[in-house]
Amino acid sequence: MSMSCARFGHWGALLVWLSTLGCSSPAATARDPNPYLDDRAYRRAELEAALVNPSDGYGQVRLAHYATGTSSDWDNLPEWNPETESIAAAELDAPGGATSAFAASPAALALPDPADEAALLAFGKLAFSRYPAQLAPFLEQGLTSRAAATCYGLWLDDTRGVGGVVRARMADGSSALALTCSSCHAAPSAASSIEDGASNAALDLGAAVVAASGAALDPEIAARFASWGPGRLDVTTRVGLEPARIADLRAAHFQTNLQQDATLRMRNETTLAIRIETLLITSSGQVVRPPRVLALALAVYLESLAEGLPALASAQAAFPQGARVFSDHCASCHAPPALSGPAVALSVIGTDPTLGLSSDRGTGMYRVPSLRGVGTRGPLLHDGTVPSLAALFDPARQTDAFSARLHGTGPVAGHPFGLDLPDADRSALLDYLSAL
Repeated sequence: MSMSCARFGHWGALLVWLSTLGCSSPAATARDPNPYLDDRAYRRAELEAALVNPSDGYGQVRLAHYATGTSSDWDNLPEWNPETESIAAAELDAPGGATSAFAASPAALALPDPADEAALLAFGKLAFSRYPAQLAPFLEQGLTSRAAATCYGLWLDDTRGVGGVVRARMADGSSALALTCSSCHAAPSAASSIEDGASNAALDLGAAVVAASGAALDPEIAARFASWGPGRLDVTTRVGLEPARIADLRAAHFQTNLQQDATLRMRNETTLAIRIETLLITSSGQVVRPPRVLALALAVYLESLAEGLPALASAQAAFPQGARVFSDHCASCHAPPALSGPAVALSVIGTDPTLGLSSDRGTGMYRVPSLRGVGTRGPLLHDGTVPSLAALFDPARQTDAFSARLHGTGPVAGHPFGLDLPDADRSALLDYLSAL
């Protein structure tokens, strides 16, 4: 472990969070060298090419610190690959539940050979559930029992543990609780016990922060965090003003843009690796950085998740009428085979514009999400206000009669596309989308 900054500590991590809010090894397979790992000029050029709005807060921070070759370059931060340990579900059955203290023998992740394709992919899968992406002292009360964990939306699995939460070794030798990628982006599914990439629509970190902070949190700010509800996070503002739906990462390979407000153009694997690397740096308060090969491995693993999605041809064959309706009315934005496309202006999409106008990440647009996997995606739209595909295409959604809204009450404006279809066509379209 290489981490020397004392201020990356326990409850200091709450402020950081608020400010961002044995198997045998497979045979080695050759992989073309990726200049992302050791070519600073390449990384810089890729960052600049990916930023949609270089003048917003997100872009300015990265342009000031990423691959600059100056004294403020994030490359100068200490690399952090701490010893970690997953929290076992059985620990919640003990009196008082689990704690941040190590229970067994923690270990740091063994970094892979980046030239070995299979090893890189396997490491990315491991890091998804083991590398600390965000310190989370506010989750202590969620680990006191199984009921408490369920209350805050932490999934329980006898093999994988509790909500992807790990203990991580800190600079002073102590241990701290941390979220991993799988805390937000993995969830129980009908096909498997825990499916990586799926949005954890039950996770309620806003409620956890409010409960942990108590009277120390300003009542107005506490109300904002409480209003997030399950399945939403604000990773931008300190005061919880910009909650967004936790993203489904299974279709990352097919996305045209990354982030709900289309902050980055998805150019290639390097775009995703830089997105991950800079996210891990900013979520630590810019005091440590991950091993770069870890960010690359996570990008490789996330792109591989697309292989588990239903085949587009299968849905087209099973629901030809719905496929025809989609082609006539939806494909101009959600173009096959990725079922994604260029970002759309806020005035066109018409949904709540808060994120798109954000001073930190706003582009004046929302991304056109890939619809690959939308049939099992859960809450929809960038703010997670629509519970299902059926609700999205319910003509009553834009009226006061709509009662299925999540996160608030009343109509859900915007995305009028398909609402005026004949009932038979709308039903066929729903069947087709549900099969994707």
